[in-house]
Amino acid sequence: MKHKPRIAILGDFPIGKVYDRYAATKSSCAGWLYNLYELFQTVEDFDFHWIVVDKAIDKEEEIIRGGQTFHLRKGTTLTVGLYTAYWYNRRKVAQCVKKIKPDIFHGWGTERFYGLAALDFKYASLLSVQGILSACGARSEISSFEKKQSWYEKYVFRGVNYITTESSWAKERVLELAPAADVTLWEYAPERLFFDLSRNLTQSPTCLLAGTHTPVKDIPTAVKAFSSPELSHVTLYLAGVDVGAIAELPSNIIPLGRLTREEMSEYLSKVWCLVHPSLADSSPNIVKEARVVGLPVVVTTECGGKQYIEHGKSGFVITPKDDNALVDAVINMTKSQEVAIEMGKYGNDICRTLLEYDTMKNTIVDLYHKILNA
Repeated sequence: MKHKPRIAILGDFPIGKVYDRYAATKSSCAGWLYNLYELFQTVEDFDFHWIVVDKAIDKEEEIIRGGQTFHLRKGTTLTVGLYTAYWYNRRKVAQCVKKIKPDIFHGWGTERFYGLAALDFKYASLLSVQGILSACGARSEISSFEKKQSWYEKYVFRGVNYITTESSWAKERVLELAPAADVTLWEYAPERLFFDLSRNLTQSPTCLLAGTHTPVKDIPTAVKAFSSPELSHVTLYLAGVDVGAIAELPSNIIPLGRLTREEMSEYLSKVWCLVHPSLADSSPNIVKEARVVGLPVVVTTECGGKQYIEHGKSGFVITPKDDNALVDAVINMTKSQEVAIEMGKYGNDICRTLLEYDTMKNTIVDLYHKILNA
């Protein structure tokens, strides 16, 4: 009997969510990988194999969950990997590939060694892009680790057979480095809890900014905007920013530290709008979550999430580092609770359809078939 086509998937899978042995380990922020695992339980066309290489793995083994095979291998640290071109981790992946004999190798992201491992596979290789470090480095200051990691991107983009990006903005950045790349647009769905939220706005105007306190997120522009007298009546919550990390904040800007997904959903249900002034972003998850919930959003022209916003109707698309434009946008979105709700509703059904789970599943399944038939 002929076997089903085998798909080997390598990424930052939150293995603790399917295997109690690692329940206490830090879960990945890439929630869409777990979403895919759940969705693939209803897909009978393929035999799915997940390769998990992590320094937290203390026992190399294969386990079956949801009809899918997980190959667990102990990896090395990121620092050691970076300066050795991830030789050790790639060797572990190659051993798994030799055992699985996949028809398609699917790597997730260039931020670690996953793209390089896809490059190693000599048959049908697919890379799903998350962040693009070289684009971030061209537009903002990034860490020395990220600068060195970005060295690999051009070679990976030019070497793999197929690439997916979450937005046209990200596709353009990939094609700048690899003009001949075969790129498919494929979005990752937000977690299910965001589809089920209802809005219950605070009495006075509030706004949320969610992101790490790194230069590429450009939190200083938001702080400057909300420090102006015009926005003194609007409270800005900074999720992902610890108390004391930014000195001398005005009283209307409140750092929240790191939030769980449940805590994030609580804030998204009650704030009037979201601001995301990032200088470079492929398709930020928080923007997708906000638009699914039904919030108006401000993003910059260098943000992939702008495809979910119609300027002036469901939010605003502004020039990076333009604090005056950000002030005007927030004023327009917080004129009243009714305005905030109506702007959030505009195009909300379209966003939910584009980001629903069936869309995510069907797009990648169709791409797998296309690759196999090529």
